[in-house]
Amino acid sequence: MSEPGIENDLKNIVGDRVTVSEFERWCYTHDILHLPRLVKGLFKTMPVAIVKPNSVDQVSQVAGYCNRKDIPLTVRGGGSSGLFAAVPKRGGVVLDTLDLNTVFEIDEEHETVTAQAGITWWEMEKRLNARGLTLRSYPSSARSATLGGWVMTSGLGIGSLKYGPVFDQLEAIQIVYADGSVKEYEMGFGLSRFSETEGILGIFTRVKLKVRRIPEQAAHHLVYFQSISDLFEAVYLLTRREPLPYSLELIDDGYLLMLRKSDYPAPEPVPGSGALVVSYDGLKRDVHDAEKRLSRVVEDCYGVVQEGAEEFWRERFDILRIRRAVPSLIPSNVYIPLERLERYYAGLQNVSQRICGVIGHVVSSSQCDLMPMIATDEKHPVEYMFSLHTPREISNLAISMGGKPGGGIGVWNAPYRNEILGKRRLNRARILKRAHDPGKTLNPRMWLDPPALFTPAIYHTAMQAMSIVDGLFPSPKSREQSGWKKELAVCVQCGYCMNVCPTKLEWLSTTPRGRVLATRELFLDKPQKRKDFAPEYINRLYQCTMCGRCGIDCNVDIKSRAMWLGVRKHLAANGLVPESLKELVKLTDEYHNIAGRPNDQRANWTSRLKLPYDLKSKRSAPVVYFVGCVASFFPMVQPSARAFVQIMDTAGVDFTIAGGEEWCCGFPLLATGDTESTARTFRHNLERMKDIGAQTIVTACPGCYKTWKHEYEEAIDERHPFTVLHATEFIARLLEQNKLNLKGFQTTVTYHDPCDLGRNARIFDE
Repeated sequence: MSEPGIENDLKNIVGDRVTVSEFERWCYTHDILHLPRLVKGLFKTMPVAIVKPNSVDQVSQVAGYCNRKDIPLTVRGGGSSGLFAAVPKRGGVVLDTLDLNTVFEIDEEHETVTAQAGITWWEMEKRLNARGLTLRSYPSSARSATLGGWVMTSGLGIGSLKYGPVFDQLEAIQIVYADGSVKEYEMGFGLSRFSETEGILGIFTRVKLKVRRIPEQAAHHLVYFQSISDLFEAVYLLTRREPLPYSLELIDDGYLLMLRKSDYPAPEPVPGSGALVVSYDGLKRDVHDAEKRLSRVVEDCYGVVQEGAEEFWRERFDILRIRRAVPSLIPSNVYIPLERLERYYAGLQNVSQRICGVIGHVVSSSQCDLMPMIATDEKHPVEYMFSLHTPREISNLAISMGGKPGGGIGVWNAPYRNEILGKRRLNRARILKRAHDPGKTLNPRMWLDPPALFTPAIYHTAMQAMSIVDGLFPSPKSREQSGWKKELAVCVQCGYCMNVCPTKLEWLSTTPRGRVLATRELFLDKPQKRKDFAPEYINRLYQCTMCGRCGIDCNVDIKSRAMWLGVRKHLAANGLVPESLKELVKLTDEYHNIAGRPNDQRANWTSRLKLPYDLKSKRSAPVVYFVGCVASFFPMVQPSARAFVQIMDTAGVDFTIAGGEEWCCGFPLLATGDTESTARTFRHNLERMKDIGAQTIVTACPGCYKTWKHEYEEAIDERHPFTVLHATEFIARLLEQNKLNLKGFQTTVTYHDPCDLGRNARIFDE
């Protein structure tokens, strides 16, 4: 069936919540793992349509429609797996579940929650916290992973040591089968058949979970061991007796070193060392008893408690943050019996020089989820291709010691489906697949019927050959990126930014993740100059307000504002600026303000000031109030400008304004990527401030402040001599100097941090 035909049929089901845009469909051909074109070519990753249902009825109708028409249907949640599970393998339709995010019930008495399966674990945690409850366990990718996605995999992660796998916490599920039929299963009946099947049997649409009350106390401890053998002994002892830690995270010396190279605080490691992050929670007395036991274990195992535990705990979702220290990173995942952990780690040292660090979580009293990190360089296709044999060696070593590959099966672990599920469960899955989806339309070409390369015999032969050839060639020298290209390159496509972007619309391309994905493809993977960019890409890029919100939860701490400014400069240099912004540049160039008004009217707002002198005629002062376009020309903001002037006058500050000689701060020009107009504006304002004799420039506009403080020097490569302060900083100093008196000011104030002042300029306390 043609794309228009499918589009019209799906619109009859979900309305406008469907797209066949080529650019949008391309965004859904990736997850977090970069695959070489040779491997990706084994699949048909380009879907014919994307659909975003928001009800179980819509999911049912879409599934039934695809089943009747023999159209492959791939279900996608947060796309946080690197196993190629959420990417189309036979084209068809992608069902994006992220709008299935309704919380139906939070039962405080029975400590359960019922919600749609597309909500993320992090959002669920926030909803529960507001009612005094918290999750029992969650994945390390909780900021982007959905309830349905993690429940359908192994479901082992943070908190599993104390509370077991997530399937043990399930009370009920609702599932849509491939034919569109909807079934519900309660605890104790039918649930186990879906464990670790990853959506090939049906689509999870609603989940009921056991949760718990927020613990009375939580405590986190960072313990450093000079010998990793002592660390493994400590792990064994801490998992032998109750109370078990809520979380037990292992970090080896390689990972610690990568953290330091990435400019994160971490203990300085010696070779063969490691660290533990031990977290307890519960009743105060239980936590106190557990901490006393921890102290004895630390002493017996020659550990040293260090500061920084709270920070490591806050960064528990950012396991890929060491990406800043290597050209590219491939995370691998294995489950290892605790009693063989030291032996496995010793064997790992001989697997590959590409393993740059190891991190892991103890997920039960007998098993550790270990994640060796593989450093490579995807910009060198041959090098990257050959590095893909390393996960096989890591998995084979685990199997030889009674472990198995972890994190799910997807496609990448399909050669190990027998080892992961066992023959009995694998055969049961085949029987259920034939019963519920004989046409194989739901999540096809996954681990049950993968391409020939991922069948065990061919896979192991091919990877063994790659391993041999790999050893004959030296690794190519990596091309170090810098500036905005570096920030683009370090993105790991984790999706943490997707649900927090204020400009997010329906589709993946409107999120920072989608924008970065497309920009990398254009400017990093294909660095040649091009002018045939999709119009949707240009529109999506300039929808970003550069508020910095995506950088707050970023796995790798991307400097998003600097990155997007760099990209826009590159686009502008190639004439790729939206027409509306070209008009803004023309307007600002002509009038020197964004209002399009004669610039000599900038100081008209002062006519209602009650000062003993004419502020407009004052020609020099050590403090210059840079008013900005908005406060100068827009009446609704002018009362703030007059109030700030009255404050400075009351404090006896010797100040003035530049009036009509003040031009726009330049940020609107900078944001379009017009470097020439930006530099011309910057230089004018700098010269005018020097003429006035300014020593300090103070502004109440957050955008003007960020531009003066951080971007003038970067744009014109010249350090200016002025102290730049925001009005809140300036007033705080006046209070400290007793030049203002707020005695008797008794009221509650809610202050909204502007993006440019808070996130982008890090001004909070003032």
